Amino acid sequence: MNILIAISRCCVGGLLCLSLLSCGQLREKKNEQPVRLAMTSVYTGQPVTVDGLAAAGEWSAADSIVVYDDSLRIPNQIIIRSQWDSSYLYFLFDARDSNLQAIQTVRDHPQLAKDDIVEFLLDANDDHGTCWNSDDIIYHINLLGQTKDDRGNDSCRSDARWNGLAAIAARVYGTVNVPGDIDTGYVVEVAIPWLEIGRVPMPGLVIGANFGGQSDGVFYDWVDAWPFRQPFKFGTLTLTKKDHASHQ
Repeated sequence: MNILIAISRCCVGGLLCLSLLSCGQLREKKNEQPVRLAMTSVYTGQPVTVDGLAAAGEWSAADSIVVYDDSLRIPNQIIIRSQWDSSYLYFLFDARDSNLQAIQTVRDHPQLAKDDIVEFLLDANDDHGTCWNSDDIIYHINLLGQTKDDRGNDSCRSDARWNGLAAIAARVYGTVNVPGDIDTGYVVEVAIPWLEIGRVPMPGLVIGANFGGQSDGVFYDWVDAWPFRQPFKFGTLTLTKKDHASHQ
């Protein structure tokens, strides 16, 4: 009787599944957890010069991800790389953008997110929280290198008074606020201190992360988390250390 019940639960359109095994596979698939997107940050023996130049020699060992608008409302994309050393976690954002727009030059301006921006969000403890907690950090950075940042607190609220200590440099390739021309994009380099993140860097360390951008009124991000401050939807950023032979 139990076998018949098990089989009947696998019926689709009046047809029986081929075997009890296939029924078990269906139940197992239904209970699977969503696969988290993953990115690596590679160890660098030389501190990155944060100048917006994105020197090839400094970033050649770093893997990359590409973030873009899945709905294709805009053709923009951001190529993101990461490295780390004992003092800093580094990010490189190579934003492809044919219409560069930015106004804000004051830190934490409430309208900064309306400029062309890149952003990163870190869940330092990778605890998949359902609220914006004290280990959660966000930086919005416009193409002029100006920042709007905040950190969560123990009451699960965003503390806009918090100011991070990351070193940031931006460089544009085109002319800003001239709609008639065709621009190439902009580059942002970031060095965020581990003391600010609150973790001790070592190979294998995993941090929750999301990355995104905004242009022409369209927000987009890596993991499709809207609003973005949802750590339980974040992907992973894993610290790695390649041996010397891998660069030969």
